[in-house]
Amino acid sequence: MDIDSLIIKTKKEVFSNSAGIYGSKRRGEGYDFLELEEYDYTSDAKKIDWLISAKMQKPYVKVTQDEKRRNIVAVFLLSGSLFFGSGRLKIETLLEAFSILGFSAFRGGDIFRGGYILEKEIFLSLPYLDLFLLQEDIKRISKISLLGKRGEFGRLNDLFYMIKEKSFVVFLGDFSYEIDLSLFAAKHEVLAVVARDGVERGSRMDEEVELVDNESLREGSYLLNDFSLRKYGERMDERLWRNYEAFGKVGIDYLEIFDYDRVFLKLYNYFLGK
Repeated sequence: MDIDSLIIKTKKEVFSNSAGIYGSKRRGEGYDFLELEEYDYTSDAKKIDWLISAKMQKPYVKVTQDEKRRNIVAVFLLSGSLFFGSGRLKIETLLEAFSILGFSAFRGGDIFRGGYILEKEIFLSLPYLDLFLLQEDIKRISKISLLGKRGEFGRLNDLFYMIKEKSFVVFLGDFSYEIDLSLFAAKHEVLAVVARDGVERGSRMDEEVELVDNESLREGSYLLNDFSLRKYGERMDERLWRNYEAFGKVGIDYLEIFDYDRVFLKLYNYFLGK
């Protein structure tokens, strides 16, 4: 995977598109008071309310309706199953989606953070202050070895407590395993971006091939004909629908992106309907 080419491609798509993939409230000198926020390094010092700050013994800024920025957090659910693809690897599809989300956040003046969970390892960045830091994390995640890694996400609760502000949280994975995101849905708006492959929809491959389970690393010979692919697709759909049904009960959206889809258009059309 040429990650530099992917970054250039997605940046061009985002910054050359007149609308972006999602709208953001305009930042400026608004007059409709929205809330007070504790001052941090991303705040405008000119907005400090000195009277309130003196009472609270710490600096607070006034936020008006048209300058309220959205907090966006995009987290990869990494496992060996993402190192699979007949057209392109699933992890490549998700890296493209992550890049588009990040560059669009910069364009809209929103606050964007990225992260991942890989078995017992968890990472969540600070808000990206410039595009260079975002691009470095895209490259960093692209270099993570996924082979032999299982989809074990026992540290999801830890991630929940790491996200302090009410946010739009995007989880990126293939969701071929049961996962409980209801805790996040209780506080945040949540979207599951699901990487899928064309063979899950019965792409014809009448040949015997050697396959390796990317999580257990077990090898085996399989005949990938119409029947076997249909059965594989049915099993995958069953796994996914268990998650989708659970998502629906707590108000979580999901978006499937196949290896043959144009990722920017899939994201753009999703946010267009929001």
